[in-house]
Amino acid sequence: MFEDLSLVSVMSLLATVCTVGQFLTGSVITSKITQKGSTTGVTVYPFLTALVNCTFWLKYGVLIQDRTLVVVNSIGALLQTSYLVVYYAYTKQKNTLHNQLLGGAAVLFPVLIYVKFFSADDSVAAFHLGLIASGCAVLMYGAPLATMAEVLRTKCTETMTPALSVANFIVSSEWYIYGRLVGDLFIQVPSLLGAFLSFAQLPLYFLYPRTLPRIAQL
Repeated sequence: MFEDLSLVSVMSLLATVCTVGQFLTGSVITSKITQKGSTTGVTVYPFLTALVNCTFWLKYGVLIQDRTLVVVNSIGALLQTSYLVVYYAYTKQKNTLHNQLLGGAAVLFPVLIYVKFFSADDSVAAFHLGLIASGCAVLMYGAPLATMAEVLRTKCTETMTPALSVANFIVSSEWYIYGRLVGDLFIQVPSLLGAFLSFAQLPLYFLYPRTLPRIAQL
């Protein structure tokens, strides 16, 4: 019993630290935005989708009383909100951003209202929210598939970042192990998929160069 609890604590700490480190990569993007004084070439969607995802997992963590999920996603939600504030301050396309924010709210708030006021009890709310949160996580983990398809088409890994692929593999693996230890399929399934997709990217760096061959560029 003690060993199980100790292992859960270790994985909780590792997953928390590594995930927060992942969240902090957004500060590099916002730093570039403030330096340029513009959001040109930077899309708001990674910040917005991450905020929605963190909020779902935060509420799920509250419902099942999982402190690790609550801590990680509270930090994540705060960081993503701060990135959105910076983006809002520097974007010249505020009307477009307003519509994008409304779209995010249209996804987020109906779910939160449902689990708060219309679900039969907390266990039912947790089940439904777990499905939604894991579905969002699957969509986010599945995003690299488009990049992988582009790499296979061009036979060049210029559009991929090795450090990010490795980091995604490590973090996803940690969450999968944590999900196994606490017996939560909603954590396990998307994390396992994320680990698999991240691992599948790694051989591409050895198979294809980082830059297009000169003939392909002509």
